[in-house]
Amino acid sequence: MSAGDIDYAFNGYAPDLGGMTQTEVMGRGRIHQLIDDETVALMESRVRKTGVLERLQQWTDEDASGIGVGGRPSLISEKALLTALLLLAKEGTSMFLTSVRDLFMFRLSAASRELLGLETPRTAFVGHVAEKSRWYANTSRAFNRINALMDPFPQERRHSKTYTQIQEILRMHDEVLADKRKARLDEFTKLFLVMTYNEQPRDIRRASKKVDISFDQTYVGTPTTKGYSRKNLASRVKTETETKEKKTLKPGPVDAFAGWHVTTGERVDAPKGQIDNTTPDKKAGSANYRWGWEINIAVRVDSEAPGQHRFPGLAVAATMSLPNVRVAEEAVSLMRATKALGLEAGVGDADKQYWANSTTERLHDDALNEGFTPSTDYRVDRLGHQGGDHGALFIEGSTYCPGTPKPLQNATKELLGHIIDTATYRERIKSRSAFQLHVKEKPDAKGRTVLRCPALGPSPTVTCPLRELLKTATDRPRPAVDSADLSDFTDAICIKHSVSFDIANFKRTAQAFEYGTPEWDKFHTHARNSIESLNHQIKSGGTEDIESASRRRVRGFGAAQIIVTILLTNFNLRKIAAFISDKIKADAKKHVHGEPTLIRRRDREWHNPYTDTYPLGVERPDKLKRPDADDETGGPPQRV
Repeated sequence: MSAGDIDYAFNGYAPDLGGMTQTEVMGRGRIHQLIDDETVALMESRVRKTGVLERLQQWTDEDASGIGVGGRPSLISEKALLTALLLLAKEGTSMFLTSVRDLFMFRLSAASRELLGLETPRTAFVGHVAEKSRWYANTSRAFNRINALMDPFPQERRHSKTYTQIQEILRMHDEVLADKRKARLDEFTKLFLVMTYNEQPRDIRRASKKVDISFDQTYVGTPTTKGYSRKNLASRVKTETETKEKKTLKPGPVDAFAGWHVTTGERVDAPKGQIDNTTPDKKAGSANYRWGWEINIAVRVDSEAPGQHRFPGLAVAATMSLPNVRVAEEAVSLMRATKALGLEAGVGDADKQYWANSTTERLHDDALNEGFTPSTDYRVDRLGHQGGDHGALFIEGSTYCPGTPKPLQNATKELLGHIIDTATYRERIKSRSAFQLHVKEKPDAKGRTVLRCPALGPSPTVTCPLRELLKTATDRPRPAVDSADLSDFTDAICIKHSVSFDIANFKRTAQAFEYGTPEWDKFHTHARNSIESLNHQIKSGGTEDIESASRRRVRGFGAAQIIVTILLTNFNLRKIAAFISDKIKADAKKHVHGEPTLIRRRDREWHNPYTDTYPLGVERPDKLKRPDADDETGGPPQRV
């Protein structure tokens, strides 16, 4: 007898299902496919590997107000919920709580239920509506238990608010609690992303001893799209107060803690304590503004071999923030989270929104303390000669001789002004490097470094009229400082053998690669392409689609970051699998075409007495078997 023929009469009422089956009705048109036990066990093990379950318990204990009266154990554990979210992300399914509920009720075997600690639901057609409501309520409670520990901006989100209510929510906001929970939320994301990094084979993880990153922000939409601006909030509240008939008030925003993302145009970066007053310009149209949040993502890049694809471009750190607020501080958070991978800090690449626009106190100081060296482009107003010290010139991240020719000082300006072409620019940058001051002593504990004139030392790179007496007959031809380029006032760098410089003067402009050189251009292009590619892949409407809120309806800042974390985790796992697959195909292709595979140097060049192997192309010499050797193994005699 088929499922459609089963007697489903209840309460004296037998619904007419027409050509539909009970299974289709219970699934609201969906056919629930069973997930194999191996996949469930894999995702459950990855949740445990993160260490996040221990963190959640720790935070729960911290927030406990005291001794409770107890109660029934939760029907759905945190482990079960996070495993279910990973399973949905792997399928590319929308991250709805109803989808999680259906997975628990219909898509798990008895073995998987036992693994996740779930009871067996009543799946009979009679009473299925109440049973689904019960499981949804428990699923929602499980998610909200996790979210309540980490949501920096708790508020009621079921109903639209008046602007007066929005103002009151902002007034009652607890900044201390928000900082505490924001740190937890970022820790949650870090643990999942570190887990994905560790899922790579060791040779891929350790392709480089250091971790270089490229970071940026990307927009994440809210389930509710109506916003407001703090710039005109007070006037809106006043208008509402003057309105007697509250029923005539139009519904306002739902979420008080979001902001306007600027799609095109200039962005701001409000530090802590300042208010973001960004508001759509109605005259120009509001298409350039979108209400939501920002995901800050760092992708692993390669400064040693840019573009050679030695490892997959994974999201190694991520945080979420309000638009236009604390952009620099979020970048520092990314760098700190990246160090959890266990690698040395390397180069941190970003666009002009970060290094070029931030103050050293908010970004550069902390980044350098974490061990990351900047890589970026400069603002137009900071190109060419930008002051100096002891007579030396500060030009685009380096310190130069005061006699550096003007065309070399202004090379970048003239390139952007279309006065010279790229080939000429490259040649000038190459020539300019000869005029850089030489490092005599590395920075000391007091933050000072000793530099000297490029015409001095064991390997001078220029000749100078002021240093002519030191010139020897064996000098090779070098660029010369023109007397006309010398300053009328001779400062310390032109008089002394070496001068001590405060490295604090270089923090804003210092870079990992000399600006404008092919090395700088190659890495910066690779780094920017890597982060832009990652942003496109996770937002393109495919498997993750983190930008659109249509596939994650749970409201609020904390809920959004939890779900985006799961999606980024799935993205990383997909990238690792694809990278390994491509590597296997490439190796197989080499084998088919007879190309030699990589062999260790010790095996290529020397005899290994331990394995008794010889280098390629070297014939094994005939060796006499020891008289007392075993005939079969060639080793010592075996005891009988």
